[in-house]
Amino acid sequence: MRHRPPLLLPLFVAAALVAGCAADTGVQSKRADTAAPATNGSAPGTTGPASTVPGSVPATEPGSGSTGDGVGDSLFPALGNPGVDVQHYDVHVTYDAVTDQLQGDVTLSVHLSGDRPTFSLDAAGLTVTAVTVDGKPAKFSTDAAKLRITPASAPGSSVEVEVVYHVKPTTAPSAVGIPDGWFNTPGGSYVLDEPDGARSWLPCNDHPSDKATYTFTITVGSGVTAVANGVQRDHRTENGHEVWVWQEDRPMATYLIQVLTGAYDIVEGTGPHGLPLVSAVLTADHATMQPFIDVTGEQIAFFEKYFGTFPLDRYGIAITDSFSGLAMETQERSLFSRDDFSGGRLDPSTQLFLSHELTHQWFGDAVTPARWRDIWLNESFATYGQWMWGEHVGNGSVADSAAAALASRPPGSSADPTVDQLFSYNSYDGGAVVLQALRLTIGDASFFQLLQQWVIRNNGTSRTTDDFVKLASQISGKDLTKFFATWLFADQPPSSFPAAA
Repeated sequence: MRHRPPLLLPLFVAAALVAGCAADTGVQSKRADTAAPATNGSAPGTTGPASTVPGSVPATEPGSGSTGDGVGDSLFPALGNPGVDVQHYDVHVTYDAVTDQLQGDVTLSVHLSGDRPTFSLDAAGLTVTAVTVDGKPAKFSTDAAKLRITPASAPGSSVEVEVVYHVKPTTAPSAVGIPDGWFNTPGGSYVLDEPDGARSWLPCNDHPSDKATYTFTITVGSGVTAVANGVQRDHRTENGHEVWVWQEDRPMATYLIQVLTGAYDIVEGTGPHGLPLVSAVLTADHATMQPFIDVTGEQIAFFEKYFGTFPLDRYGIAITDSFSGLAMETQERSLFSRDDFSGGRLDPSTQLFLSHELTHQWFGDAVTPARWRDIWLNESFATYGQWMWGEHVGNGSVADSAAAALASRPPGSSADPTVDQLFSYNSYDGGAVVLQALRLTIGDASFFQLLQQWVIRNNGTSRTTDDFVKLASQISGKDLTKFFATWLFADQPPSSFPAAA
């Protein structure tokens, strides 16, 4: 995710951030043993590092101060719901752009761990009118940002939960100071859910440790297009409305959801190895945005040489009528603002945006941070990717970008951000400095093997910094404890890079 200052400085600057100390594993992926098979070159059925115990999610993260709500994320202690593992969301929403009203009906396929007579979902500001569990009406209540559900009888380990609700969707500043939620625009709408906006328009388990698959059925006005993650399964006209059905078969965190409505053209193409490319641009902007669609396949081919075969089922770009500077790695179709691409040409700024969000498809989407403290596993890697692409197109070398970032790096550990520093310099450029130092320490061959194996072994799951540190030592054959203590966890890293291995 990126954003150009001064509007939303935390989203733009590029750094590296890691979560906690090596001994603090915190919230882990729930389904490490059931990672989605990687159809584009990642190893199917490969599980992650042994530090993750499949099926277990600690009730609290050390030092989180959790009150029982939430899965124990130290930065967002109320997010997520203990014992709830959503496998699939079947989302039906009807959006009226004139009244800004959203009617929703979502069915969640949920695995409940342990004996749970009552469980909860994240739901902020939603008016819930009915809840059923396995087809039977359930008692429910809402308070703060939770929907609390008590089934009519003791539920089994796997249940179907249906929630009927409505809301006038809007946005609100999150704890990190960035507005998120459902954005209404003159031409339609879009969502920006990082870090906690999905719960404002969808009852969900709104934490990155719980990834699920999705079906989106979106009903909009006549002549309006609706776009969501995944592949388009259907488009039909019913009673003067347009009904669009999209399906995302890859496990996805809630903050990576994409929902767009408006006057869009859907543009299809083919990338490397026959990879489907599906982009969405405003109809009025189609000709202007075509150069950015055209470069997508070239960028994927470049990054595949270093990061491994594209790890998801398709890719594309979506360019909406959002505020300037917005860029978000929504899964399989990154989201950008038309204002930043209005020139219709590939310049250093547009190259930066496109390469940053594409890199996220490997680092952040295929492999998602298990805690928000682990955000460096997203942003610093994407920053490093933009440096690499910049070097490729003649916009400065990686070495020069890293040297400038190190010289500008403020104090503070990239591994331990506070909430207000979650999207700060040290989660982007400051953390990319760590990756450059790691590359110099272990050499190019081990460095890029590490990045590829990180994705191959963990595709479809959520992971922690501790997992990455362990894999780095394993791949390089070196004890990197001192390196990460010096470069990643320290408040002030060295002032110069190590000599190249």
